[in-house]
Amino acid sequence: MNDLSFRDVVSRRQLANAPRTKGERTRERIRLATIDVLNTIGYRDMKVSDVCEAAGVTPPVLYLYFENKLRLTEEVLQDFVESFMSKVPVGGTVAGRSAYEMIYVANRNWIASARNNAGLMRCLLQFADDVPEFATLFSEANRKWYQRVARATLARFPSSGIDERYVQLAAYALGGMIDELTRKLFASHDPDLNRLAEELLHDDDGLAEFVSILWHRAMFAADPELDYNPLAPLAAAVLRQRRRDRRKASKA
Repeated sequence: MNDLSFRDVVSRRQLANAPRTKGERTRERIRLATIDVLNTIGYRDMKVSDVCEAAGVTPPVLYLYFENKLRLTEEVLQDFVESFMSKVPVGGTVAGRSAYEMIYVANRNWIASARNNAGLMRCLLQFADDVPEFATLFSEANRKWYQRVARATLARFPSSGIDERYVQLAAYALGGMIDELTRKLFASHDPDLNRLAEELLHDDDGLAEFVSILWHRAMFAADPELDYNPLAPLAAAVLRQRRRDRRKASKA
């Protein structure tokens, strides 16, 4: 699972690909400082002076590498989005993994990313609201992500004959549900929702299992085969009700 923060990912990447010149090292130090400031202060309240203080540089030095606060933030957030979306497996072609397991892996990675980068998640929404160009880039990244989900789903079930666009639309709806849930849990810290999650699901593994059951139900109109499914009693009750209704209808 990707339980590292984005800052840790970038820091490790820099160590693995050590910048060769002083200028490259300074630029990377500014990027790391920007991640820290965005995580703690947020885009709208962030000042160039905040980044300079965190990076140990002066504003003239920062402006040698980045045109302004907007371009600096855009580079960091675009890297953040691409870093996650390019690495999480979404398909149904990994040997030995069921459709549910693939859904679970993607959701567990997203939950880890949302928890470990709550500040950056808030910034994504702020920045997309404030900068139309970034909103377009973010929208395109989401489109590609959900298209990957749809195509991978159909690759697993090629005989379904369903229009890919329906699957993509369902993925958008389900992904939006999970985005909003994680936003309330980790970014805005909804107290009632957090209490429910802690009491019933206990940890991020439990949360990923729960939302993955919902995803599987909605996408495939069926429960996954699990040893424990907290929603199974409700599904059984609905089935019993349907049988009673059919018997009543047949006698009428």
